[in-house]
Amino acid sequence: MITIDYRGFGHSTGSPTETGLITDGTATVNWVLHTAKIPPERVVLLGQSLGTAVSSAVALNFADPAREILGQTHAEFEPLLRSRHDIAAPTTFAGVILVAPFSSLPSLMLTYRLGGWVPLLAPLRPFPWLSNSLLSRMTDIWPSAERLAAYYKVLTANPRLLESKQDDLSGDGSTTRREMGTLRVIHAVNDMDISYHQTEMICRRMLGESRECINGSSGAALLDVKESGKPRVTFQIVEYGGTRQDPFVYDVAAAD
Repeated sequence: MITIDYRGFGHSTGSPTETGLITDGTATVNWVLHTAKIPPERVVLLGQSLGTAVSSAVALNFADPAREILGQTHAEFEPLLRSRHDIAAPTTFAGVILVAPFSSLPSLMLTYRLGGWVPLLAPLRPFPWLSNSLLSRMTDIWPSAERLAAYYKVLTANPRLLESKQDDLSGDGSTTRREMGTLRVIHAVNDMDISYHQTEMICRRMLGESRECINGSSGAALLDVKESGKPRVTFQIVEYGGTRQDPFVYDVAAAD
C-alpha cells in the first residue's frame, strides 16, 4: 500500500486546495505506474472521506485525460495540466474503493454536523437564498458525484477500458482477463460526520433517477450493478463504521 501526506497535511508543506490535492494524487499514481512499474491491473485507488473526492478526480483524470477536471480560470490549474502530461493514454485500474464519500462539498456542508452533533448550515435550509449565497463563495467544490457520473459514462463509451491488458495475473493458469474500472462505494449508517445519504445521492447521479438506487433507511443494504459493456458498480451501506472510527470496521468484501 502506498499513501502520501497531501500538501498542507502531515509532514508535507504548502496549503491544501482542490487542484493541489488532485495534482498530488495524480503525481502519486504516475509514480506507481512509471517509476515503481506497477501495472494498472494491480492498482486499486482507495479513498476515505476527503480521500474519496481526490480518488474520484484522479480516477476520472486517468480514464479521460482530455477532460477539464477543473476550470482553466483556477489559480492552480497549470500544475495540474503539467502533471496530466505524464498520462499517455486513457487508463483504468483494477478498482476504485470509496469509503464514506460525499457528493459535493456544498451538499456536504448542508448536512454536516460538527462532532456529529452541531449542524453547520442546516439551520439555513429555510433560507435557501442565504445558504446559496454562502455556498457560492466556496472556492473548492469537489463535485464527486459529477466526476463519478462522468467516469461511469466514459468507461461505458469505451468498453476497451474495461479489459485488462495482461492475462493470467493470478498465476493460476486461468488466462482470463481481469475486469477493470470497477467501483465500490461503502458507507455506514452510524456515520455522524458524513451522512450515508451522500452515497445515495451519488448513486442517483450515476445511475439516473429512474433506476433503482441504494437506500439505507432500513439499515444495511447492497446494490451490485453489473451490466455488459459497463463498469461494475457496487454500493454498500453497512450498520457500523463511522468516519471517526477505525476504517477497517467496514465490510470491504471483494467483489465476485
